[in-house]
Amino acid sequence: MSEYGRYAGPRFAQLDDDYKVWAVYCRAQMIKEKVWAAVLTDRPASGSGAKSDVAAEAWDLMNESALATIQMSVKPAHLYSVTAVRTAKEAWDALKDIFEARDNARLLQLMHELSNLKKGSDENIIKSCRSCRAFRPSMT
Repeated sequence: MSEYGRYAGPRFAQLDDDYKVWAVYCRAQMIKEKVWAAVLTDRPASGSGAKSDVAAEAWDLMNESALATIQMSVKPAHLYSVTAVRTAKEAWDALKDIFEARDNARLLQLMHELSNLKKGSDENIIKSCRSCRAFRPSMT
């Protein structure tokens, strides 16, 4: 499969509702571009030495590229979350926080529904089991 799409631009996995899958693809893309370190590390302090200035400039370039990769791989609904930050690490953490909160809320909702699940008086055991099994895909 070509890494370039129909319009000769690179393909990026678009963040939809499955954050975990997107995170794997986006991380792999940034590793391939050699910019993943911008998500893992903070900007080195620029000091009076030439080496520290070069390291800070290199990190700035790496951060710009990593942030652009993240911004290009989100849907418009999440674009503000990743454009309102200055570093790739902040963008990554913002998306992670959004989706972890959503996952926790969904889990609590499912647990509540499951705890309130009862067999109706007019329902036979087969129908009752079917309604229980309907939760299985939601729980994984």
